[in-house]
Amino acid sequence: MNTIIMTGGTFGLGEAAAQRLGAAPGTRLIVGGRETAVPLDLASQSSVRQFAGQVLDTLGKTRINALVLNAGLSFPTTARTVDGHETTFAVNHLGHYLLLRLLAPSLARNAIVVLTTSNTHDPRFSPVAPFAFVDAHQLAQQDLGRSAGGEVEFEAGFRAYATSKLCNLLTARAFAASPVVRSRRLRVIAYNPGYTPGTGLGRNLPNGTLPGPAMALSPYFAESMRVQAGEVLADLASGRLAPPRGRLYASLVRGELTWPQPSDLARRDDVAQQLWRDSAVLTAMA
Repeated sequence: MNTIIMTGGTFGLGEAAAQRLGAAPGTRLIVGGRETAVPLDLASQSSVRQFAGQVLDTLGKTRINALVLNAGLSFPTTARTVDGHETTFAVNHLGHYLLLRLLAPSLARNAIVVLTTSNTHDPRFSPVAPFAFVDAHQLAQQDLGRSAGGEVEFEAGFRAYATSKLCNLLTARAFAASPVVRSRRLRVIAYNPGYTPGTGLGRNLPNGTLPGPAMALSPYFAESMRVQAGEVLADLASGRLAPPRGRLYASLVRGELTWPQPSDLARRDDVAQQLWRDSAVLTAMA
């Protein structure tokens, strides 16, 4: 039995990935979400701990063959999480960091861990770059600012999103360098699905649009992009697609999976390790 734990498997590309993973013979897929059989709210560290505990109780001695950390908040709300943290950073980074820490001891030998990131983490490709700092304590407590109507200002909101995706990459890098990964020969991948229609990424933006050139897509083409992005995610998680030696950043570009170098900051081991340590404090895992 191939056991896979997944977040973000009920909508968008994650739904396509979950369908492909769940259809494979001999696969047991457990999806965590607000409306799934095993509930999970990444905005609440208590919920993350309850989800992890329920998963481990359900599995017993069974090991996890793949952990897919795909869920994410597209853009921030005006409210903080129940733990008092800025929402985008808390959901996209801290919640997944905590879940990874809690489930890592139960990963099987040769297991695969995939974190969904974004090319918005890289100033070379993003019209609105991430913040110039990666300080977990500062990111958790920052105030993104409000417009006259109370909404989060667009630029600050997009920078928070891009920075959280940078944190996903740095988390993958830090985990990949850990002793548990080396001893169990785990595979760690950070996956950029590219622009994927139907994920709701732009739903909180003015007019529902993303920065940069407008993309007018037919419903058929938009759906094919969503399905392809999800199927690539599934193939990475199942091991059908494997990274070249020394690479962990997978990027889907114009329908082709590439393995480029991420941004300069995403390759900084010192930044990755500091984020890992600070996140441990913020999640009471230190």
